[in-house]
Amino acid sequence: MHDISIPVAFLRAVLRYASAQGANPEKLLLRCNIPPRIIQDNSARVSARQYADLQTQAIRELGDEMLGYLPQPMKLGTGAALSHWMLHTQNLGQALKRYCHFYGMLERGLRPQLLLDRETATLRFSLWGEQPAPKPYAYEMIMFGLHRFACWLTRSNLRISQVTLDYPAPEHQREYRAIFLGAPVAFSESHCEIRMRRDLLQKPIRQTQETLEVFLRNPLHNLLQGDHNLQSWIGKTRALLRQHMVEIPTLEEVAANLGVHSKQLRQHLHEEGIGYGELKEQLRRDVAMQHLANPDISVEQVAHLSGFAESSTFIRAFRKWTGFTPYAYRRKFY
Repeated sequence: MHDISIPVAFLRAVLRYASAQGANPEKLLLRCNIPPRIIQDNSARVSARQYADLQTQAIRELGDEMLGYLPQPMKLGTGAALSHWMLHTQNLGQALKRYCHFYGMLERGLRPQLLLDRETATLRFSLWGEQPAPKPYAYEMIMFGLHRFACWLTRSNLRISQVTLDYPAPEHQREYRAIFLGAPVAFSESHCEIRMRRDLLQKPIRQTQETLEVFLRNPLHNLLQGDHNLQSWIGKTRALLRQHMVEIPTLEEVAANLGVHSKQLRQHLHEEGIGYGELKEQLRRDVAMQHLANPDISVEQVAHLSGFAESSTFIRAFRKWTGFTPYAYRRKFY
């Protein structure tokens, strides 16, 4: 999953309060090898590495793990301390209870609650007291981060049954499919919640002190590109396609390689929120964006590396993705 791309909407969100906190957004972008002018174009995307580097740099510069989104800053090291505490539990349920207890002691950030019924475990995120409602990126950061860290702790793809959010759908709502690994998402609901099957709370913690120390060297990058993504059918299919970009296999060929019938693979992908054609197009787009940022690779080579037999077909596809030809996109941003 090292070739996934991130839309600039998330870069803008990272930098939203940077200037107000005394940081220079342009310098932060340049430090992460991101051309500052790219931030102005809604169609632009960057690599997951660049996005992770930018958020890491911004957090350090602002001294706030919540990037200014909440009334009180979250001191550096808060997430690491919580990670250590969650690690030393027997199963996911215990780890999530510790997560909620931790923020209950701090009474800052968002207020998490673990609500249980017979079949469902619900993580609800609300506000403390009269705290003003933050912008959506606060919820995106916290809900994405907790779910992906839980996947990492258990070394499994924890299927979310439903995500509900109490704010209207943002312009980048299609990206929520990737954020929550294909889970259904409903906007303008009464609460911000993640729901999953209660029996998943019995998943054992499978990480160690040693693996946590490695994880914490670059946590956001590891959450974005962790091995748990490869446990999903999207991850397995994408990984296989990535190995055969020059001549992309058919759905039937991929299914046979994965040991399932093509109808089963189609159903698995549908349950994770995507079709085979869309997944293939996303991979081509992400690989093309990755290579186009390298000036030493010609557009013709980018087309070949992205799975296109002809440059003209690639140019039409790229214009559909971004509104630019690859030549114009490279001149504009790189």
